[in-house]
Amino acid sequence: MSRNFIKILDFKTLLSIALPISIQSLIQSSLGMIDQIMIGQLGENAVASVNLGTRLMFIMVYSLSGISAVASIYTSQYEGAGTKEKHSSVMKITILEGLICVLPFLIAGLFFPSTVVRLFSKDINVVGSGANYLFITAFGFIPKLFSISISAILRCTGKAKITLITGFISVISNTLLNLIFIFGFGPIKAYGVEGAAIATVIAIFIEATVNIIYLEKTKHPSRLSLAVKAKLEKQFYKKFTITTLPAIGNECFWALGDAIYSAIYGHMSTISLAAMTLTFPIQGMSVGFFSGLSAAAGVIIGNNLGAKKTKEAYTLAWDFFKLCVIGCLILGLIIVLFGSIYLNFYNVADEVKTYTKSLLVIFACFLWVKVSNMVMLGGVLRSGGKTRYTLILDLIGTWGIGIPLGLISAFVFKWDILLVYTAICIEEIIRLALGLMKVKSKDWISIIE
Repeated sequence: MSRNFIKILDFKTLLSIALPISIQSLIQSSLGMIDQIMIGQLGENAVASVNLGTRLMFIMVYSLSGISAVASIYTSQYEGAGTKEKHSSVMKITILEGLICVLPFLIAGLFFPSTVVRLFSKDINVVGSGANYLFITAFGFIPKLFSISISAILRCTGKAKITLITGFISVISNTLLNLIFIFGFGPIKAYGVEGAAIATVIAIFIEATVNIIYLEKTKHPSRLSLAVKAKLEKQFYKKFTITTLPAIGNECFWALGDAIYSAIYGHMSTISLAAMTLTFPIQGMSVGFFSGLSAAAGVIIGNNLGAKKTKEAYTLAWDFFKLCVIGCLILGLIIVLFGSIYLNFYNVADEVKTYTKSLLVIFACFLWVKVSNMVMLGGVLRSGGKTRYTLILDLIGTWGIGIPLGLISAFVFKWDILLVYTAICIEEIIRLALGLMKVKSKDWISIIE
């Protein structure tokens, strides 16, 4: 790959940021796959139950990702400008706004789990098990906030390897605990779906604890003991919040939209929901692999903006897009060729496997579009603080196009899961086109003072 094609990108810097994050995401996604395979031994109803039970946490995590994305914007630019003393203020406001965000999800998960799960399926058996899963995992919501916030700031301060280590610890502990609580071990009985939830909560607590200990032991400028004492200037609080609200809305509305997609699949049939659920580990691992590229785009371009290198920042944006397309085309081909091997690990009906195989092919075809949206909108545009525009794009794409197409194709035209999923994916193409136009305009380039 010549320098004429990738103009100024420093691959050493790219790998130092992207590789640990990608590996961490792959580890987390592999955990999802391990969970699915273990739960898959209990049948398609159990698979569907876990999918429903994770919907609320899914929305919450993405909402928190909006806050952590803004924390990354400020941290990366402060790091580039050499004002590291401001990191503790960023950590403090990230945790405070995160707690406000988590509270309604925590209340819903602890006190109204059945009500939440019934939104996504009409199958009574699936709803009951899914509600139990949600209730248990709700106890992990607050420690999840700390893990997400700390990991975001560590990545922007050159400590991406630490998030990799903590993620690895979480996966190992979750896998071992899954074996114990799902299937039983010694005096501990088999809890099935509820056992998977117990294992998840314990693993979340372990990851959060390790992250916090690292910050304090290394005297990191964003450590919680400093963050507690940090004074939040009114102007800083105002600017951060103004930037955060669209980002939260962006991630929350997208996650809500994705939850509605799951509700569409669930109300079509348990078979459809189970088939889509089996694709999620592959989707998660594929997108997770490129999450490092998205994070690196935000950090590297943010550092350049903080150093007032605006021309370099613009050139880097297109370098990241080129890498994105090439990488996704290669990975998409691998999924098409080897996706069926993955299905051999599941004890589900043949109809579920048939649908899943075709769904993976469709996903592979749209992968470059999905990842490009993640990198260009979530990485490039946000590096300049343009969170409002990404919110508008997600509202147009998910709520203006994707959800209407999903509802019409599923319940008006009565199409099968393959055509419904294809119709929903069309919005990604439109969103990418609008996003690239914004990148080309250069008006996303701004410097935080």
